Amino acid sequence: MSSQIDILSSDITNLNDYMALVNIVGWPHTAKDITSLLILGRPWRAVDRESREVIGVAVWWPMGRDWGRVGLVIVSPKFQGQGIGRSLMKKVLLDAGARSLMLLATEEGRPLYNQLGFKSVGLTQRHQGYCSREMSAEPGIKLAGLQDLREIIALDATVTGFDRSPMVTQMFGVGNATILREKNKIIGYAIRRPFGLGTTLGPLIARNEDCAKKLFKASVNLGVLRVDRILRADKFGQFLEAQNIPGNEISHSMVRGRKPSGSGNCHLFAMASHAWG
Repeated sequence: MSSQIDILSSDITNLNDYMALVNIVGWPHTAKDITSLLILGRPWRAVDRESREVIGVAVWWPMGRDWGRVGLVIVSPKFQGQGIGRSLMKKVLLDAGARSLMLLATEEGRPLYNQLGFKSVGLTQRHQGYCSREMSAEPGIKLAGLQDLREIIALDATVTGFDRSPMVTQMFGVGNATILREKNKIIGYAIRRPFGLGTTLGPLIARNEDCAKKLFKASVNLGVLRVDRILRADKFGQFLEAQNIPGNEISHSMVRGRKPSGSGNCHLFAMASHAWG
């Protein structure tokens, strides 16, 4: 089947194709969620040559000159097992060139990525539930303003080891960013923004787990909340469980090429999303 498809570059004008597949597989993304991913990324579609039906999609996002992330990889269920996902990923790898690439993979998807040269380097867990807590900021925590964005981006790059300033800027524009300062220096930040039928909290970067908890308390509001937690932050995970935000699916963080190396005294506790890490 893979020899009977065309892999085509895409853009925001193909939004309906992506939404159709998102709805088929039951993902929670809204049109606004997908729009953000398409605008900032390099999207690809697998199109059946005979019917011209879009039967698979994938997107990758440049993150500086040396790295990129891959996400929104979907193959229509009735065409799975026919090499379409592999064909899409090969096009992504070719397009990304010499960049090292990162992604999150389910247990089912991991064998394909292993065959393409990706290696597991960590785990993340999706937490989701109904948050019944109103925002309550503690001393040192406040809502971020535009004047804080440059420092937030610098902290994010230091901790993650790569540049995702376009993504942080986009999330900052549509969500609420909360910062924690110590001696006039930002030592943690979190962004809560609309996602699916509720909101998602991430990225969440903090000096330690106590700081992460403070940022959570100051950031969230009533309603459905999703947090993609770095699994090794186990105390933060226990805290989320106590807030009625239970853990569910566990995914593998995978890298093809060189793993980015963060530094500094702060750590990543929650990802921005499955796509953006």
